[in-house]
Amino acid sequence: MRTLLALSTLPREGPSVRPRVLAYGPHLLSRGIRLDFRPFLTDDAFRGFYAPDLAARARRTAWSLLGGLRRSAALLGEVRADAVLVHREILPRGNRLALAALRRRGLRYLHDLDDALWLAPRDYVADGELSRRRMTLLKDPGETDGLLAGATLVLAGNETIAAHAAERNPAVRLMPTVVDTSTFRPREKGARRRPLVGWIGSPTATYCLKAILPALVLAAERTPFDLLVVGAGEALRVPGVKVETRAWSLAKEPALFSSLDVGLYPLPDNPWTRGKCGMKAIQYLASGVAAVVSPVGVNTRIVEDGRTGFFATGPGEWTDRLVRYLADPVLRAEHGARGREAVERGWSLATWGPRFSDAVLEVLA
Repeated sequence: MRTLLALSTLPREGPSVRPRVLAYGPHLLSRGIRLDFRPFLTDDAFRGFYAPDLAARARRTAWSLLGGLRRSAALLGEVRADAVLVHREILPRGNRLALAALRRRGLRYLHDLDDALWLAPRDYVADGELSRRRMTLLKDPGETDGLLAGATLVLAGNETIAAHAAERNPAVRLMPTVVDTSTFRPREKGARRRPLVGWIGSPTATYCLKAILPALVLAAERTPFDLLVVGAGEALRVPGVKVETRAWSLAKEPALFSSLDVGLYPLPDNPWTRGKCGMKAIQYLASGVAAVVSPVGVNTRIVEDGRTGFFATGPGEWTDRLVRYLADPVLRAEHGARGREAVERGWSLATWGPRFSDAVLEVLA
């Protein structure tokens, strides 16, 4: 049995770790490879990392020091490995030193990248937005190119990432973000007076939802609905709409997605968002939920406008597309069913699991 050491700054509760690393564990095991996942942050640390209270800074410092000690043990040889999978980054900062440690051990590594981390995401968020400060912490975008260049194989989450990586390393393979369709699946919805519209995300993406709130107000004036907001990290107010705000939960995530009648995935169009891998859109479709999404980056490949979902580019379109879904449950059901079929064909773990294992075996060989 060979061992693939998986290094990530994010723990299991990190939004990209589960679909891009941990989900492949059973596929790897069936090929004689044990996945040894070593995150920089623990789940508890990750949940509290962006807390706004006064003690949060001290806790972040303590968590980072503990994470650094664990990472040093993995890099300096206390953890057995035949090869390494680097998901996004080895460390929040200091990846050049970490790479030198891997080279001293003679370890090949795959670099799995699902965001345009060579950019500074804060540059694409408005001044004064809370997300801007959260995206600034401990980030050195310039280290990403070094990770790409040194990899034996780069696993790129979309074409934008693949094109950037190919300028630094010829060994690039497209490996989209996928979902386990046995976990994310359509479920019967209970009876309710008004349709339930939802957004499920993280504190650093809440600015995207805020941008379309005026469009939601106008939609509610035409067709009433309730709004579920999960993971925003703050309470949002939408005049004329009953808003329920919940904390994100790993255990409840599939049920939250499948409970929706309409899912929202707004994004501004810029170099940072074009590097996104469309996980939210895939989760909506896998759950049989009609989705209104921004036609940005890979979203244009995941969603087929007018058949498995709707594209919306401005306030008027966001209002119009949402109202069309709210007023027509048959249309919602048709798009949801087609979206589920599309994910099963092209964005499922069952389809991509063997390909991921093949990539790992190539590096091990």
